[in-house]
Amino acid sequence: MFGYVTINKMELKFKEYYSYRGYYCGLCKCLKTEYSNLSRFTLNYDMTFLILLLSSLYEPENKSYNERCMVHPTKKQLVIQNEITEYAASMNIMLSYYNMIDNWNDERDVKSLAVCKALERNFKKASLKYSEKADKIKERLQNISKLEKENTQDVDAVSNEFGHLMEEIFLYKRDEWEKILRKVGFYAGKYIYFLDAYEDMEKDEKSGSYNPFNNLEIEDKKDYARELSMLNLSFLSNEIEKLPLEQDKGIIDNIIYSGILNKINNVDKEKIK
Repeated sequence: MFGYVTINKMELKFKEYYSYRGYYCGLCKCLKTEYSNLSRFTLNYDMTFLILLLSSLYEPENKSYNERCMVHPTKKQLVIQNEITEYAASMNIMLSYYNMIDNWNDERDVKSLAVCKALERNFKKASLKYSEKADKIKERLQNISKLEKENTQDVDAVSNEFGHLMEEIFLYKRDEWEKILRKVGFYAGKYIYFLDAYEDMEKDEKSGSYNPFNNLEIEDKKDYARELSMLNLSFLSNEIEKLPLEQDKGIIDNIIYSGILNKINNVDKEKIK
């Protein structure tokens, strides 16, 4: 269900792409340092966006350096880390763990079950470190599971739960920006949920897995799913514009106004094929 909040590389300036990769590599390095080498395989673009947004808002001191890694053994890569990187890494672990459980429950995907078992120790460590977040994430996922088992046709009810889950993720701390950050997380979560469901409509129909759009008694289910994705993207962009972002604003704008739209268009193209 993740990887929908990403850049449009072709529209980024070289310097901006270099910085974006720095934050991405910083998250990867942090996952290895704080958790395990295996946890790096859970790395996703959504948590990189979280780091970019919160770093732009709070402007913590960055630690930047160049280092080789197993993916780039011959050329050193820029690594950017700050206090938010560790937070995002922990959220990444918890969300990835639950995502693997979801894949196993829905599709009986053995690979997902194996990854879930391998991440169990990392998950427990992250949950202990951020116990309040862990409890709220678990509660929202249980609510989603309950609604899916009931085969609900209320697309807002089930997407709202994932929105509230992401709301907790984006709320880094309680301060003057809490209200806006909650809304940013909420609309980001709804967008992710809707686009994931939109992309999986045919697959879920064949497998019999729950999909909120397949249950609707309307003619243009695909158009409706796309429209909801676009609507929540517009809500998301409106809330982000209320934040005083300057640092890396060009990258954030690229993600919101180009990268995400590109992702939606790519889903459209796959459906046409």
